Amino acid sequence: MSTPLTPEPGAKPTAPAPVVRRAAQLPHNLPALLAVADSVARQWPTSALPELLWLSKAEFAAQVAALAGGHAAADAAGDARSPQVKRLEALDKQLNKSLRYVKGYLAEAYDAPEAYYGEFGIEKRGKVYELPRARPERVLALGKLVAALPRHGFGTKKFGTAHWQPLATEYAALVQQTTATSGDRSGKVSTKDQGEAQVRKALRALIHHVKAHYPDTWKAELRVLGFQKESYGS
Repeated sequence: MSTPLTPEPGAKPTAPAPVVRRAAQLPHNLPALLAVADSVARQWPTSALPELLWLSKAEFAAQVAALAGGHAAADAAGDARSPQVKRLEALDKQLNKSLRYVKGYLAEAYDAPEAYYGEFGIEKRGKVYELPRARPERVLALGKLVAALPRHGFGTKKFGTAHWQPLATEYAALVQQTTATSGDRSGKVSTKDQGEAQVRKALRALIHHVKAHYPDTWKAELRVLGFQKESYGS
């Protein structure tokens, strides 16, 4: 006898099954993960829980130490870059403001000032003439601008060579520094990410390892090692 696809008239609707939300096996954020990993690295060596076939207790402790060091190095590289970036942002605003005076000099000296913009590193973007926005290109444009100022008689003006040369020199140095720092930080972040993946892999394996060796008391054993889900946070 086939089962009807529609409920009988007057039948009570079936309540949906409750959604069971389980706590994550491991913390999502790195500081909390490091806290768990550090606890496991300290407790596992004195535990009766044997080593994994592919990972010894000493090797796991070394992985955790490397991850902690990589995390600190990546943060330090990011902190070093922040003041440089802020200064470049301030310089960009100053350069854009000062450029208006150079364009004013050209407008006073020539009937078609736009014809000379290229010599000063000024390019057209839409309907606006400005210095390139990409910083490496802006460095080259500033070099052209500084060289063009005396050629057109603007070198001794208020916004002439004495104004632009220090800005161009500082800007070029900062762009070079941030490029090097960015590369350094990218390498440190990549190393940190690889280390985090290794530690997460080991911790997940240890959870199953504990369950296999302590089928009745695995929850308590995990807590002893440092797997305490209520401390994971978000």
